[in-house]
Amino acid sequence: MRTRIAAALAVAVACAAPAAGQTDPRPALHIGVQSNPALFDPAHAFSNVAWRVNHNIFDTLIAIDFDAGFALVPGLATEWKRVDARTLDVTLRQGVRFHNGDLLTVEDVVFTFGVERMRGEGAPLLGQTRPFLGNLESVEAVGPNTVRFVSRGPDALLEQRLAMFPSQIINRRAYLAAPDFQAWGRMAVGTGPYKVQDARDNDFVQLVAHDAYWRGRPTARSVRFSVAPEVAARINDLRTGRFQIVTDIPYDQLGDIASQPQLEAVGGPIMNNRVLVFDQNNPVLKDVRVRRALALAIDRKLIVETLWGNKVPVPRGNQFPAFGALYLADWPVPAYDPERARALLVEAGYAGQPIEFRVLNNYYANEVLTAQALAEMWKAVGLNVVLQMKENWTQVLERTPSRGIRNWSNTMAYPDPVGLAWRLYGVRGPVQGGYKEWTNAEFNTLGALLETSVDVAERQRTWRRMMEILEVEDPPATVLHQFAIFYGKHRDVQWKPAPVEYMDLRPTNLAFR
Repeated sequence: MRTRIAAALAVAVACAAPAAGQTDPRPALHIGVQSNPALFDPAHAFSNVAWRVNHNIFDTLIAIDFDAGFALVPGLATEWKRVDARTLDVTLRQGVRFHNGDLLTVEDVVFTFGVERMRGEGAPLLGQTRPFLGNLESVEAVGPNTVRFVSRGPDALLEQRLAMFPSQIINRRAYLAAPDFQAWGRMAVGTGPYKVQDARDNDFVQLVAHDAYWRGRPTARSVRFSVAPEVAARINDLRTGRFQIVTDIPYDQLGDIASQPQLEAVGGPIMNNRVLVFDQNNPVLKDVRVRRALALAIDRKLIVETLWGNKVPVPRGNQFPAFGALYLADWPVPAYDPERARALLVEAGYAGQPIEFRVLNNYYANEVLTAQALAEMWKAVGLNVVLQMKENWTQVLERTPSRGIRNWSNTMAYPDPVGLAWRLYGVRGPVQGGYKEWTNAEFNTLGALLETSVDVAERQRTWRRMMEILEVEDPPATVLHQFAIFYGKHRDVQWKPAPVEYMDLRPTNLAFR
């Protein structure tokens, strides 16, 4: 009994706020953002606005070292071991505390991936998690400190899947105590360096330090993400000191920020490609020659030079060097060939039918300017593309016969083609499974092989053929350029952006002069 009481007191002390009359000397960090997530369950939303907040609330079993080429390193698991091509055992770190003071247990891990939350029919997160974890057959505790993950077939990427969205670990007790999923999502409980204190839609998210964090005491006493949709407002509030960091700054504003002695601009390319998606159901875009013409008419070099100051590259198709052995280094960048585009339109019998291009008001940096430039490039080869400004994603994705082209970005969820092209364009991905914009039987057969094969040479051959389908023979989309996120910040905030969408505010990556 005495031991249990002592342990409970230790938890209370570790989790307590400073006593009355004491002042926490750590700074309060205030970040200006264009938007915030509505819910904080880490698997609820696949978006940059959700990731940058949720990454600081939750941890994964396996972590990623971006400075070491996306190497896998221990997280909430101290080690992991392959049992066979389908099975992975992970050993949990001892002494990790959730925000509510609970110790991390194998039951929390099993529940995180369980049928009630994400894998069962009717589970609130089934749709979001299926493209990433749909191959999981079972997750079970096989010891007091060991969890076994088993896939339905051989899976070379089980470790990668546990290191990224949507594999952050949640607190089982807090989830079950919530009256419904919405209530849980508003006050979700994880093991990360900061915990949810308060949030108001379209206004702010307030996080406070989790001082019992297993990787060390957070360096800020609180982090507030305040919504300021207009870039000019975010930059002005950075100058005045209201914000210490601001996100999503267009390239043409970086010089203004850097000219201020107390400010600096940081950031750059991330593991994300900006793309255009073509709806195969559109009567004009059903003809692959029209889709090819749309891609060939784009002067990507001009877009990168004029709108991005050459700060982002045009990739060799929808892939990244981080793919390692599966990166096709000899694959060409998308061609700019307006003459060939005109010839393809003649072959297709295209007669100027309008093609709808749905655009949001700069959800992506430079989205509107890019869309206007694209419309002129397409007009120059005889394509009649009509810009349609939409207010939200529901309007962009509305299924109508006129739905034609839309903007999108493709994030590398893990460094492999399965974590990019197959995840997004495969049978469980949004293009085929959700939005019903395109399908290709051979691509689907190849993708199933890519996902289950553990033979590197076979996977290389398979991926090359999939690229031929995606980029040439039956394109569902075309790549514009690699995406980038730029930030403005005060020089006395020592923080390094990662080459991904989320913001890492852990004590190893955030300090104050």
